[in-house]
Amino acid sequence: MLEPENQKNVEQERSRAILWVGGAAAILLTVLIILLARLSPENKPVLENVVRAGNAEFDSYKNKLELEITDKITHPNMVGMFQIEVRAKLYNRGDRAVTGIEMIGRMLDLNDKMIAQSISIPIPRIRPEPLKPGDVMTISVKVDAPSKITEGEVKDVLVEIYGLTFK
Repeated sequence: MLEPENQKNVEQERSRAILWVGGAAAILLTVLIILLARLSPENKPVLENVVRAGNAEFDSYKNKLELEITDKITHPNMVGMFQIEVRAKLYNRGDRAVTGIEMIGRMLDLNDKMIAQSISIPIPRIRPEPLKPGDVMTISVKVDAPSKITEGEVKDVLVEIYGLTFK
C-alpha cells in the first residue's frame, strides 16, 4: 500500500518540477523578447551628415529635386495585413550631386491624421552612385498599415524628401 502512495508523491513532485521549469522558461523567454525589442533598431535613418528641413542647405536644394508620383499599389504584407507602396521618379534639377537621400512616406486616415510612417533610403541603398545633376531615378517607398486599419480607412500615402547628403 505504501508503494502506490509513494509513486503518487514522486509523480506529483515530477509534475511540479516540470511546471516550475516550464514557468521559468516562459519568464526567461519573455525577458529575452523584451530585451531584443529594446535593442532592435527602430525605423531610423542611417545616413551620416544628413541635412533636413530647417537647414539652409536642405531648404535651398529640396526645391531642385522634383518628385513625380507614378503609382500607388496596395500589397498584402508578411503578417496578414497590408502595405501601400508609392512609386515615383526623382529628378535632380539642381547643380549638385546628391550622395544620399531619405524619403518619408506618411499614411493618412480619412481625417488627415497620420497613422503610420516609414523612411526609405534609395541612395545609397538602391542606387550606390550619386544622383548627378540632370539624372533621374525610380524610387519606391512602402508604408505598412497598423494592425486594426483597413484599406477603406486610408485616405492617402504622401511621400516627400526627408533628408539629403551631398558630395
